[in-house]
Amino acid sequence: MPSLVHFLHAASQDRKDLALEDFSERQIRWVIEAGLGPLLLRHVADGPRTRTAPTWPLLKGADLTARLTTAERLDAMEEILRACDGRIRPPTLLKGISVGGQFYPEPHLRPMSDIDFLVATRDLAPVEAALFDLGYRQESTHPREFYETHHHTTPFRHPRTGVWVEVHRGLCARSSPVGSDAPFGAQRVLAEQSASEFRGHAVYRLSEELQIVYLAAHWAYDFRLAGGLVAMLDTIHLLKNARPIRWERLLELLEGTVAATAVYLVLAYLDRHELLDLPSGLIGEIAHRQRALGRPSLWLLHGIIDRYVTNGRDLGLLMSERNLPIIWESLLRPCPGFRKPLLAGWKLLPSRSWLMRSVPSPAPRSSAPDAARRGSESSASGGRDDDGDSSARADRTVPNRSGRRLRQQADSK
Repeated sequence: MPSLVHFLHAASQDRKDLALEDFSERQIRWVIEAGLGPLLLRHVADGPRTRTAPTWPLLKGADLTARLTTAERLDAMEEILRACDGRIRPPTLLKGISVGGQFYPEPHLRPMSDIDFLVATRDLAPVEAALFDLGYRQESTHPREFYETHHHTTPFRHPRTGVWVEVHRGLCARSSPVGSDAPFGAQRVLAEQSASEFRGHAVYRLSEELQIVYLAAHWAYDFRLAGGLVAMLDTIHLLKNARPIRWERLLELLEGTVAATAVYLVLAYLDRHELLDLPSGLIGEIAHRQRALGRPSLWLLHGIIDRYVTNGRDLGLLMSERNLPIIWESLLRPCPGFRKPLLAGWKLLPSRSWLMRSVPSPAPRSSAPDAARRGSESSASGGRDDDGDSSARADRTVPNRSGRRLRQQADSK
C-alpha cells in the first residue's frame, strides 16, 4: 500500500493520475479527516474504476461540503471587510483565508475551520464593533481575562452561519516557544507585509518568506497530527506558486530563532522525499541556525511523520493520544540529545491528578449493622430511599466516567 507521500507528489506536480484503489480506506478517511479530501479528489484519475470505488462517495461528499463551507467563509470575509472599510487599516489575512486563495488551485482545496486576520491594536475595538453589528457573538470556554494577553481576542461565532472568526493582535501567543522570536514581533511583521486585495477590498498579506516560517512554526509548536499534512501542502503550494523566494531573506528571518527548528523539520522532510526543488546547501544553512535537532532527533521526528501523518496509522499503547504530543515536544526541545529521552520519560509518568481522574473511586464501605439499619429504614418507607443515596451514588460515579471522557476529548483536539 503506497504512502500518502504519493499524494503529496501528485499535489506538488499538479498531476491527476492517482489510482484511488491504491490507497486503503483508512488512509482515505485520514485525508478526509485532515480536511484534504477535495485535494485528493482533484489528483485522482477519473474513470469507471474510480467511480465504483467504495471510497468515491466519501471524497465526493467531502468535496461538496468543502465547497459550501469555504464559500460561506469567503462571503463572511467579504462582508467583514465591507463593514470595516474606512474604519481601520486594511487587515492582514492569515492561514487558510490567505493561502487558500493565494497558492492553491481553488480555495476550497485548503481546509479552513475559521477566519483569521491580523489588525493593529488600535483597530481591535472598531473591528469587534463591526462583528457585533453583523450578528457575531463571542464564545469561548476560557474567561475573558485569558484573552487580554493572548495573541487573538475572544473568538466570534455567527449563530446563523456557524462561521468562526479570530481577530489577531499578534501571530503567536507569548507562552509559545516561538512567542519571543523576532520575526513574529509587531515591527518585523509590519515590515513583512505587502498590499493585496480580496474580492476588490484592500488587504495585506505576509511575505512568502514569513509565511514559510509562520506555517511551519504554527504546526510544529501547536502539534496536531492532521495539521502536518496541511502544513506540508501549504509549503508545497507556496513554493510552487509564489514569486521566487528570497532565500537569503528567509535565512535572515531564522537567525537566532526557535522557529528555525520548525522550518528545518518541515523543509528537511519535504527535501528527503524530493517533494521540492530547493537550492543546494539550503537545508544545511537552516540546520546551522537551529539548536534543537541533531540527526537522531530529526530521524525520530521524521519517523513519527512517516508513520502517523503521511501514513495515517492508528495510535497505540505507547504512541497514544496522551503520549505522542509529549514525545514530540521533548524531541523539539533545544537541549542535548542524551537528555531528551530522560525528559520524555519524566513527562510520561502519570501525574497524581491524571491518575485520580482515570481510576474510579472505590465504593464506600459500610458495616453490617449500618447496612441492616439502612435496609430496615428503606423497607419502612416503602422501598424509597428518602436520603437520596441512590442519586448520590450516581453522582459519585458519573464524574469519574465523564472525567475520563473529557480527558479523551481534550487529548484528541
